[in-house]
Amino acid sequence: MKKIRFTILLLGGLLILLTATRCKKFLEADPISTITPGSFWKDKADADAWMAGIYNSMQTTLNTAWFDWGEVRADNVKGAGTGTAQTKFLNNALSASDPDIVGTSTNPGAASWANLYTTISLCNYGIKYYPQMTSENIGGATATYNDYLGQCYGLRALMYFYGLRVWGKMPLITEPLETYGQPTQFERSPIADVKKRILDDIDLALKTIGTNKTNKYNMQKAAVYALQTDVYMWFQQYDLALTASQHTITESGCTWVTNAQSWKNMFTDPATSTETIFNLYWDNIERGGGVGVCARLASGSNTNNYMITPRIFQELFDRTDPVTSLPSDGRLTTSFDMISYKTPVEYNAMNGAFGKFTIFDPAAKRSDGQPGGAFIYQANGECNVKLPIYRFADIMLLRAEALAHTGKYQEALDIVNAVRSRVGYKTQAKLADYTGDVMTGIERTILTERQYELLGEGKRWFDLCRIGKMYDFTNGYTYLIGIMNPILGARAGATKYEGTNIGRIMFPIASAAFNANRKLVGDQNPPYDE
Repeated sequence: MKKIRFTILLLGGLLILLTATRCKKFLEADPISTITPGSFWKDKADADAWMAGIYNSMQTTLNTAWFDWGEVRADNVKGAGTGTAQTKFLNNALSASDPDIVGTSTNPGAASWANLYTTISLCNYGIKYYPQMTSENIGGATATYNDYLGQCYGLRALMYFYGLRVWGKMPLITEPLETYGQPTQFERSPIADVKKRILDDIDLALKTIGTNKTNKYNMQKAAVYALQTDVYMWFQQYDLALTASQHTITESGCTWVTNAQSWKNMFTDPATSTETIFNLYWDNIERGGGVGVCARLASGSNTNNYMITPRIFQELFDRTDPVTSLPSDGRLTTSFDMISYKTPVEYNAMNGAFGKFTIFDPAAKRSDGQPGGAFIYQANGECNVKLPIYRFADIMLLRAEALAHTGKYQEALDIVNAVRSRVGYKTQAKLADYTGDVMTGIERTILTERQYELLGEGKRWFDLCRIGKMYDFTNGYTYLIGIMNPILGARAGATKYEGTNIGRIMFPIASAAFNANRKLVGDQNPPYDE
């Protein structure tokens, strides 16, 4: 095994020492730097190792943040276990200096962007050096280097898009930090500049990235178009979102699954599904531990941190077959243990786990012949969930939303009905049922369907924020406020999104960032302290 050591400087001169290893897809800490990054790019094996290192860094970035950023503060979950961090998240009590929220220097938490910038930094190196390898045609692997370059642009755009949605303004770093003479202090850039950087990176990615439709664990062209759709929807640019989503449909080659079991398979075996676009690969042996979603919702070794709210269980439970009166929405019967808790009351009493990402226990089957049953929950350290970043239904429901906003109401509802019917729920949303503000009514139907479809997938919080969003907080976020303030008002010690506290929609910037990067001082997200 050949190890290549290199040094990356991050914000404020913080030294992060990483080792790219050719024969394994990970970076491991190393206290010695014996070779500069610029001298690393000698052959295709080096190029492969660096790309593997970027995906490893992205795994580290999204390990628990995928859920904590996109799910935990929304109306999908309630507390199920014990722990001060869970209470602070649920009660909207985040803090810039609380170790439960920001983590430590060796294990950053949800309010720290350190891991995110590590991934961005690794992408910056690839963006600089892959073109050099292409121009020299090293090993005749030009096509590979071009694809890797496109992936670097696409992944950097994805990381900045996460940052934009979590913190708002972000320091923009687009050059690799290779020497101590380079700037290491960066101000936060305005929202418009971050948006432009993301969209420019997407355009650059599309010029060279690969078009492999079967590779579900690397970002390829369909995933870049999916990201572009997501970005345009975030900024309510509906016509552009329709164009991007059509590109996603064409490039992905995705088709709807045909039943609840095949819907379930896209989470347990995403590589073979007709609806998956881009998943973040995870293997606990390779990574040396499990991905965080099991600990959050379905632990086989500990108490779950959270549970899906009984209200959502009840709503899915109430979607019944008119002939049998049994629950007919397969997303209920393939995500919840319908043997251990047959009713919403039993589910609530048992702090029920969420089995969407895990396999059925073959020894426990439902007596009515419906798909579903008990699950084999993975231990926290063995959690191998392949995190879905983008999949077909996600993009199609965003497309439906854009169609509604452009007056194409029936086309929007056609997508909603396709999403429902493929999992066994045949009740259709009909245009004739909407009166008054038809667009808003259909939009709310779509958002509810997204909530059920994407349950537990790190999307709901961003959906809440996206509707009626205004970054200056003067008059916006009406959907989020309408959903979350009644929930927060019923929790002891919780803070509603109102007055100065409406700024809590954004995460705080961790206090350590201000110590490392003095150009951030005075630019904390209000009402948080630095």
